[in-house]
Amino acid sequence: MRASILQRIFRRVQISRAEGIVLDAILSKANMFGKHARVAYECLAGMTGYSVRHVKRLVKALIYERRLLRVTKRVLWPGRNAINHYDVVIPWRGEVSFEDMGVGKKYPRKDRVNNKGDKTCHPKGQTDKNPLLQPAQTFTKMPTETEASVWFKTGSELWYLAQGLTPPGTGTE
Repeated sequence: MRASILQRIFRRVQISRAEGIVLDAILSKANMFGKHARVAYECLAGMTGYSVRHVKRLVKALIYERRLLRVTKRVLWPGRNAINHYDVVIPWRGEVSFEDMGVGKKYPRKDRVNNKGDKTCHPKGQTDKNPLLQPAQTFTKMPTETEASVWFKTGSELWYLAQGLTPPGTGTE
Protein backbone atom coordinates (compact mmCIF):
# COMPACT_ATOMS: atom_id res chain seq x y z
CA MET A 1 0.00 0.00 0.00
CA ARG A 2 1.29 3.47 -0.87
CA ALA A 3 2.09 5.81 1.98
CA SER A 4 -0.02 8.95 2.10
CA ILE A 5 1.52 12.41 1.92
CA LEU A 6 1.00 12.88 5.68
CA GLN A 7 2.79 9.63 6.42
CA ARG A 8 5.76 10.74 4.33
CA ILE A 9 5.86 14.16 6.01
CA PHE A 10 5.52 12.78 9.55
CA ARG A 11 8.49 10.47 8.97
CA ARG A 12 10.63 13.61 9.18
CA VAL A 13 9.26 14.69 12.59
CA GLN A 14 11.75 14.07 15.35
CA ILE A 15 10.10 11.40 17.45
CA SER A 16 11.26 8.01 18.59
CA ARG A 17 11.12 5.12 16.16
CA ALA A 18 8.40 3.32 18.13
CA GLU A 19 6.23 6.47 18.30
CA GLY A 20 6.73 6.89 14.56
CA ILE A 21 5.58 3.34 13.84
CA VAL A 22 2.43 3.82 15.96
CA LEU A 23 1.73 7.22 14.37
CA ASP A 24 2.18 5.67 10.93
CA ALA A 25 -0.31 2.92 11.82
CA ILE A 26 -2.86 5.50 13.00
CA LEU A 27 -2.34 7.56 9.84
CA SER A 28 -2.98 4.47 7.73
CA LYS A 29 -6.48 4.29 9.22
CA ALA A 30 -7.15 8.05 8.93
CA ASN A 31 -8.52 9.96 5.96
CA MET A 32 -6.27 12.08 3.72
CA PHE A 33 -6.37 14.98 6.22
CA GLY A 34 -5.26 12.81 9.15
CA LYS A 35 -8.68 12.88 10.81
CA HIS A 36 -11.27 10.32 11.94
CA ALA A 37 -9.01 7.35 12.64
CA ARG A 38 -10.92 4.73 14.60
CA VAL A 39 -8.56 1.99 15.64
CA ALA A 40 -8.40 -0.13 18.80
CA TYR A 41 -5.29 -0.67 20.89
CA GLU A 42 -5.33 -4.39 20.05
CA CYS A 43 -5.44 -3.57 16.34
CA LEU A 44 -2.54 -1.13 16.71
CA ALA A 45 -0.60 -3.78 18.60
CA GLY A 46 -1.19 -6.25 15.79
CA MET A 47 -0.19 -3.76 13.10
CA THR A 48 3.00 -2.63 14.85
CA GLY A 49 4.14 -5.84 16.53
CA TYR A 50 4.29 -4.22 19.97
CA SER A 51 2.36 -5.32 23.05
CA VAL A 52 -0.95 -3.65 23.89
CA ARG A 53 0.60 -2.15 27.01
CA HIS A 54 3.47 -0.60 25.04
CA VAL A 55 1.05 0.74 22.41
CA LYS A 56 -1.01 2.44 25.13
CA ARG A 57 2.16 4.00 26.51
CA LEU A 58 3.22 5.26 23.07
CA VAL A 59 -0.22 6.68 22.24
CA LYS A 60 -0.24 8.46 25.59
CA ALA A 61 3.17 9.96 24.81
CA LEU A 62 1.95 11.12 21.39
CA ILE A 63 -1.06 12.79 23.02
CA TYR A 64 0.43 14.42 26.12
CA GLU A 65 4.15 14.89 25.44
CA ARG A 66 4.41 15.32 21.68
CA ARG A 67 0.89 16.70 21.17
CA LEU A 68 0.65 15.10 17.74
CA LEU A 69 -2.63 13.30 18.45
CA ARG A 70 -6.00 14.36 19.73
CA VAL A 71 -8.26 11.68 21.06
CA THR A 72 -12.00 11.57 21.58
CA LYS A 73 -12.78 8.87 24.11
CA ARG A 74 -16.22 7.35 23.75
CA VAL A 75 -18.06 5.47 26.48
CA LEU A 76 -20.80 2.98 25.70
CA TRP A 77 -21.88 2.63 29.33
CA PRO A 78 -19.99 2.94 32.62
CA GLY A 79 -17.10 0.49 32.63
CA ARG A 80 -17.38 -0.23 28.88
CA ASN A 81 -15.51 1.98 26.42
CA ALA A 82 -15.89 2.20 22.68
CA ILE A 83 -13.00 2.46 20.21
CA ASN A 84 -11.17 5.78 20.53
CA HIS A 85 -11.40 8.34 17.74
CA TYR A 86 -8.01 9.87 16.81
CA ASP A 87 -7.19 13.07 14.92
CA VAL A 88 -3.58 13.75 13.97
CA VAL A 89 -2.53 17.32 14.79
CA ILE A 90 -0.78 19.03 11.91
CA PRO A 91 1.24 21.88 13.43
CA TRP A 92 2.04 23.71 10.16
CA ARG A 93 -1.70 24.26 9.63
CA GLY A 94 -1.86 26.28 12.85
CA GLU A 95 -3.91 23.71 14.78
CA VAL A 96 -1.37 23.99 17.62
CA SER A 97 1.07 26.79 18.27
CA PHE A 98 4.73 25.81 18.10
CA GLU A 99 5.37 26.75 21.73
CA ASP A 100 2.51 24.47 22.81
CA MET A 101 4.05 21.68 20.77
CA GLY A 102 7.25 21.70 22.83
CA VAL A 103 8.41 18.36 24.14
CA GLY A 104 8.31 17.84 27.88
CA LYS A 105 5.70 20.46 28.77
CA LYS A 106 3.47 18.68 31.26
CA TYR A 107 -0.25 19.16 31.64
CA PRO A 108 -1.31 19.72 35.25
CA ARG A 109 -3.02 16.80 36.91
CA LYS A 110 -6.80 17.15 36.88
CA ASP A 111 -7.15 16.58 40.61
CA ARG A 112 -4.54 19.27 41.38
CA VAL A 113 -6.05 22.03 39.26
CA ASN A 114 -8.14 24.62 41.02
CA ASN A 115 -10.90 26.72 39.45
CA LYS A 116 -8.69 29.84 39.37
CA GLY A 117 -6.35 28.64 36.64
CA ASP A 118 -3.43 26.29 36.76
CA LYS A 119 -2.40 27.03 40.35
CA THR A 120 -2.17 23.88 42.39
CA CYS A 121 -4.23 23.63 45.54
CA HIS A 122 -2.34 23.50 48.80
CA PRO A 123 -3.49 20.53 50.90
CA LYS A 124 -3.25 22.47 54.17
CA GLY A 125 -6.36 24.52 53.44
CA GLN A 126 -8.54 21.53 52.61
CA THR A 127 -10.92 20.52 55.36
CA ASP A 128 -12.44 17.39 53.90
CA LYS A 129 -12.02 15.45 57.13
CA ASN A 130 -15.10 14.90 59.25
CA PRO A 131 -14.75 15.90 62.90
CA LEU A 132 -14.40 13.03 65.33
CA LEU A 133 -17.64 11.92 66.92
CA GLN A 134 -18.10 11.58 70.64
CA PRO A 135 -17.64 8.04 71.96
CA ALA A 136 -20.71 6.02 72.85
CA GLN A 137 -22.02 6.72 76.33
CA THR A 138 -21.07 4.08 78.85
CA PHE A 139 -22.81 3.16 82.07
CA THR A 140 -21.91 5.36 85.00
CA LYS A 141 -23.07 2.70 87.45
CA MET A 142 -24.03 -0.93 87.33
CA PRO A 143 -27.78 -1.64 87.38
CA THR A 144 -29.22 -2.86 90.66
CA GLU A 145 -31.26 -6.05 91.17
CA THR A 146 -34.56 -4.20 90.74
CA GLU A 147 -33.40 -2.44 87.54
CA ALA A 148 -32.13 -5.74 86.10
CA SER A 149 -35.42 -7.42 87.03
CA VAL A 150 -37.31 -4.98 84.82
CA TRP A 151 -35.59 -6.36 81.72
CA PHE A 152 -34.63 -9.92 82.62
CA LYS A 153 -36.18 -12.80 84.59
CA THR A 154 -34.89 -12.85 88.15
CA GLY A 155 -32.20 -15.48 88.64
CA SER A 156 -31.56 -15.99 84.91
CA GLU A 157 -28.06 -15.95 83.45
CA LEU A 158 -28.63 -12.58 81.75
CA TRP A 159 -29.94 -11.11 85.05
CA TYR A 160 -26.62 -11.92 86.71
CA LEU A 161 -24.55 -10.71 83.76
CA ALA A 162 -26.43 -7.37 83.63
CA GLN A 163 -25.33 -6.68 87.19
CA GLY A 164 -21.73 -7.60 86.44
CA LEU A 165 -21.94 -10.83 88.43
CA THR A 166 -20.96 -14.35 87.46
CA PRO A 167 -23.98 -16.69 87.20
CA PRO A 168 -23.92 -19.62 89.64
CA GLY A 169 -22.67 -22.89 88.20
CA THR A 170 -20.56 -21.23 85.48
CA GLY A 171 -17.81 -19.93 87.74
CA THR A 172 -14.21 -20.78 87.16
CA GLU A 173 -12.93 -23.62 89.29
